[in-house]
Amino acid sequence: MYSINIIGAGNVAYRMALFLQAAGHSVECVCARSLEKAEKVVRALKRGRSNAFATDDFSSIPISDITIIAVSDNAIKSVALQLPHKDAFTVHTSGATPMSVLSDAGLTNCGIFYPLMTLSMNKDIDIRLVPFLLEYSSDNGKEILVDIVNSLKAEYKICDSYKRLQFHTAAIFTTNFINYSLSLAYDISHPDFVFLLPSAIESVRKAFLNTPAVSQTGPAKRGDTNTINKHIEVLSDEKFAEHLEVYKFLTEKIYKKYNTDK
Repeated sequence: MYSINIIGAGNVAYRMALFLQAAGHSVECVCARSLEKAEKVVRALKRGRSNAFATDDFSSIPISDITIIAVSDNAIKSVALQLPHKDAFTVHTSGATPMSVLSDAGLTNCGIFYPLMTLSMNKDIDIRLVPFLLEYSSDNGKEILVDIVNSLKAEYKICDSYKRLQFHTAAIFTTNFINYSLSLAYDISHPDFVFLLPSAIESVRKAFLNTPAVSQTGPAKRGDTNTINKHIEVLSDEKFAEHLEVYKFLTEKIYKKYNTDK
């Protein structure tokens, strides 16, 4: 098992600290700009009998097997520049930031430990369901990251920074964009939004089992203008102006995708 420093005290830092401790690793230090927030993470760790300490002083970060930078993307480089142990193995958890940001900050042994999942302080999650995308600059770094993922009993894929960025971009469609669409559906169906849950779950399940193209259904794919016009009529209410705009845009895109040869 490994000794670990966590830099950051947000959603990812909080969850990763707890996951790693539960897997048997020793979180030595939680460092963040806000000492109060770092102490919150440490208090959660101490419920599991941790000896971790909180700090807002980078110079007090101890030498450990791995230091995990879990901060916002635009803060990664400034944090890396402040780390006292430039030759210690250090990774960040961003999906969109290349590994070179760490080497450019003078770190000689670096990597990526990116969880391809939305993590939140307020909601626990089964870490075994979280795939990790890994990158590293040394064989030693690879060994540490693979060992850690295996200890979490999670899946992983080794890929370069561009491939990871592609995954991060794709995840915007499967999370943020879907959530936005769900917010529109919530408005239209309120207060009975929950009745849409079974169809939403089945739609995602089918898409991953059979591919989205095979699973696509609906009036736009069929070219069913009669039904489409009925939907437009429902959305013609002024309060659904945004919903109508999105409906027309996506309907047009789906129709063109599946009816170009008809």
